[in-house]
Amino acid sequence: MHPANKLCNLRRRVDRAAKPHVTCPASRHVDMMADALSKGEQWWSIHETPEYGARAMWSVVESLWKARARIHKLEAKIVRLEKKAGIS
Repeated sequence: MHPANKLCNLRRRVDRAAKPHVTCPASRHVDMMADALSKGEQWWSIHETPEYGARAMWSVVESLWKARARIHKLEAKIVRLEKKAGIS
């Protein structure tokens, strides 16, 4: 396993990235779920109400994919503007 994918390194990067103005209830729920599971603990929403946990995960995945699509569009626009300005 690559060191970047070890749980301790992932946890540290998540902690650094978490800012109140860029999180949402679903992402905080998924973060708490991952934290519990990484410690071998059970998480209530997975066992008691799995659809609640699934809803949080899908919400986070949707936001992630939308953000990636937006970044891709913005990067393409930057490339076009740089070409137009003769920068690249």
